[in-house]
Amino acid sequence: MLHNVSDLDLRLLRIFASVVRRGGFSAAQDELGMGQSTISTHIASLETRLGYRLCERGKSGFRLTEKGRRVLEHSQALFAALGDFRDQVQSLAGRLVGELRIGLADNIATLPEARIHEALARFNRRDQDVRLHLSIDSSSALERQVLTGELHLAIACFGRKLPSLRYRPLYDERVAVFCGRGHPLFDCDKPRQADLEACAWVQYGYAQADVQLPADPQRCTALASNMEAVVHAVRAGTHLGYLPTHYAQRWVDQGGMRALLADQLGYGISHSLLLRDQPAHNQALQALVEDLCAVHAVPTP
Repeated sequence: MLHNVSDLDLRLLRIFASVVRRGGFSAAQDELGMGQSTISTHIASLETRLGYRLCERGKSGFRLTEKGRRVLEHSQALFAALGDFRDQVQSLAGRLVGELRIGLADNIATLPEARIHEALARFNRRDQDVRLHLSIDSSSALERQVLTGELHLAIACFGRKLPSLRYRPLYDERVAVFCGRGHPLFDCDKPRQADLEACAWVQYGYAQADVQLPADPQRCTALASNMEAVVHAVRAGTHLGYLPTHYAQRWVDQGGMRALLADQLGYGISHSLLLRDQPAHNQALQALVEDLCAVHAVPTP
């Protein structure tokens, strides 16, 4: 039985975690850089030190015992705690370390006002050794992930404000109704709003949940989970759909799309930086927030 956790125990636990991650002794050989018999010896040594069996191995394959599953969970918590300790200790020297998980809205790379790339470049010039994780999701999912701590920050359009989160507006975006070449309204000089609302529409699930649209389509016959899917339906000439004007501009320039009643049915949305109301002390996060606010010329929250 373990009474003190030594360096050897930590090494054996990391080998055990690698074996589980790769699904067996043989599959873990390349990752660990050791032969199957050596891995087996290490796992057997760990089981001896613990006093119980961690996994079943043989012709029937590799399988964790219930105690093995619990040891894996506790090991992962231990590794995470050691990583936090390392990051905090190293950060005392002034260098930014650790990981930052960032969530972003769909298709904002073509929005000139979104200077996220400039903020990342500015952050990269700092004295840092931070691993960035960038992901794309819906506004509601991003809010949930920031709230639960899965993300350190998010940037998107949020139609509501949760009391346990902080919102800092960064930039605005313009959205309009578009149709594709071949649609009956494409060559219409003066379409009426009623004409648009009577057409078939593609509904963008993310945006519809957060924004009350100026148009009131009577027939939404297609549902899209991202903006690229909206583009396909609009370019087909079969559906009308809302798209950010900056995102649609490339197809407008090519003559494949046009905006309809942009002044009447278009609308603006604001994208905000989202943080937990009381985030844990994280120097890397604070630095990135400062850089995001600086390039967008807004006060740091």
